[in-house]
Amino acid sequence: MTQHADADTRRGQVAAALVSVVAERGLARTTLADVARTAGVSVGLVQRYFRSKDELLRFGIEYVYRRAEERTAAVPVQPPIREFVVRLMETFLPLTDERRAELRVWLSFVQASLTDAGMAAIHRDATTRLLRGVEEALWGAQRAGELAAGVDVEEEAAALVAFVDGLCLHHAATGEGFDASRIATALRAYVDRLFGR
Repeated sequence: MTQHADADTRRGQVAAALVSVVAERGLARTTLADVARTAGVSVGLVQRYFRSKDELLRFGIEYVYRRAEERTAAVPVQPPIREFVVRLMETFLPLTDERRAELRVWLSFVQASLTDAGMAAIHRDATTRLLRGVEEALWGAQRAGELAAGVDVEEEAAALVAFVDGLCLHHAATGEGFDASRIATALRAYVDRLFGR
């Protein structure tokens, strides 16, 4: 890394290293030295941009959520909305090696948020943004006549997000027993039922 790299680039590099280390070793066994080594920088440089391990960890989960939001933003919004909802929610499923690593990291951070109010707030904010996005898609489906008028959009959006979280958890817990193909099929079946097919 050159001396002229800007702070955002350095912070992003350190966050990517953090994700890699946490995915491999878990949050409890991750040290600043591990992150620095993986990022190819000194511990001093990591400490220059992050005053504490907690600050680094909070930045790390924000980084994971930002990557997820970039994936969702890249999903083209086009009819039928049912397909858009499937593609949108698939971006959260561990269907690639990169997303499987992110899932392990996300689960580590979720556990940490049980005792860390700052991290819990980050999770809450990200979940609220996701719910609003899913609600917006379902409202659009109702306006287009794809989703029945009587469907409670807010409740169904929350249920869909919880279902996808459950798929991710089962995949993480059972591995190949609940593989990528099976969770993708389960998501599609869930959305088909929601849309009345």
